[in-house]
Amino acid sequence: MRVLNKTILLTLIVICVLGLCVGCSDESELGKLKDKEILKAINSTCDKYFNEKEFVGMSVAIIKDGNVAYLNYGKTSVDVEKVTKNTIYEIASLSKPFAGSLLAFESLQGKVSLDDSVNKYADYLKSYEYKDSVMTLKHLATHSSGLPRMPRNWSSGPNPYKNYTKEKLITFLSKNTLHRKPGTLYEYSNLGFGLLGCILEDVEGCTYEDLLKKNIFDPLNMKSTAIYLSEQLQARKALPYLTGSTKGYEWDFDALKACAGIKSSTRDLARFIAANLGQIECDEELQKAFDLAKEVHFSGKQTIGLGWRLAKVKNKTIHEHDGLASGYTSYYALDIENGFGVVVLCNSADGVIDLGTSLMEMLMSEYGK
Repeated sequence: MRVLNKTILLTLIVICVLGLCVGCSDESELGKLKDKEILKAINSTCDKYFNEKEFVGMSVAIIKDGNVAYLNYGKTSVDVEKVTKNTIYEIASLSKPFAGSLLAFESLQGKVSLDDSVNKYADYLKSYEYKDSVMTLKHLATHSSGLPRMPRNWSSGPNPYKNYTKEKLITFLSKNTLHRKPGTLYEYSNLGFGLLGCILEDVEGCTYEDLLKKNIFDPLNMKSTAIYLSEQLQARKALPYLTGSTKGYEWDFDALKACAGIKSSTRDLARFIAANLGQIECDEELQKAFDLAKEVHFSGKQTIGLGWRLAKVKNKTIHEHDGLASGYTSYYALDIENGFGVVVLCNSADGVIDLGTSLMEMLMSEYGK
C-alpha cells in the first residue's frame, strides 16, 4: 500500500510539473536564430557602435525565417539594470507603419476606403479640397496630403505632444487651407498621421490604442506594446538620455498619438517584423493588411507604402522606418525577398539609422539572392 501511495504521489508530482511546464511555455515565441558567424559579426558591429556613441542602452533584434536573435547592450538608465528583449522604449515614428497597417486593415474590412475623401468624416475637414482635388486617407498615410509637418498652433517643449488636444487640432484644421493638389508632392507630416488616427477613432467609435490592441497587438501577442503604459509596463521602460548621462524627456500623447505614440520592445517588434515577412501565423485578413500597407502607394522624391518607407540596400528594395524622440532613437527594416529584418531601439538621442542600415547591408551580403 505504501509503495502504491508513493507511486501515485510521484505520478501526481510528474503530472503537476508537466502541467506547470505547459502553462509556462509560450508557443507563440519565435525560434532562436543560430547563424553564429553572421551574429558574431553583427555583435561586433553593434558593440563598436554602442561604445563609440556612448549610448546608455540599446536593444537589437535580428529576424530571419521565423527565427530571432536578441542582442542587448548597456542599461535602462545610468547604473541601473541591464536592458533585455523585454525592455520598453519609445519608438517614436516607428508608430507610422502601425497606423498604415491599421488603415489597410480597416479598408479591407469595408469600414473605410483608401480613396475616401477626409471631408467625408468630419465637418472641420470640409475645406480640404484644392480646386477639383480632394485629400484622401491614402494621402494622409503617404505624406502626400499637403498638410505641414506640424500644426502651426503646436508648441515645442520638453513634452510637446502632451497638451495638443483634438480641440486644438480641429481649431487648426478649420482655419488651414491647402496650397497644392494632394497626392502630388512628398512632405513628411506628423500632423497627417495624427489626423488619420483621429479619423479611425471616429469611424470605429473607440480609442486609437484600442483599435491597435484589438487588431494588431493582441493577434500578434505583443504583450509589451502600448501607447499608454500600465504601471507594470512603465517599470520596464528605459529612461531617455540626450547625450551621455544628460537626461531627456518622456513624451505623452493626446490627439497626435498615431504619428509617434507607441512604446514597445525588441521582442514585440520582432514579431511585427516577422508577421510582415509572413513568418508567423496570423489572421488572413491581418496578413492581407500588412501586405497592402507595404505596396507602393506614392512615388516621388520618396517611395512610400502606407506608413512604410521604401529604400534600396545593395540595389534591393527594403521597407524601413526610423524614429526620434527626446532621448530615444529607433529603426526597423525588412527585406521581403530574402526573408530577414532588423530592429534597433536605443534610449539615447543620437540616431541609430546608420547602424540599422549597416546591419541590413550585412544581412544582405549573407542572405541576399
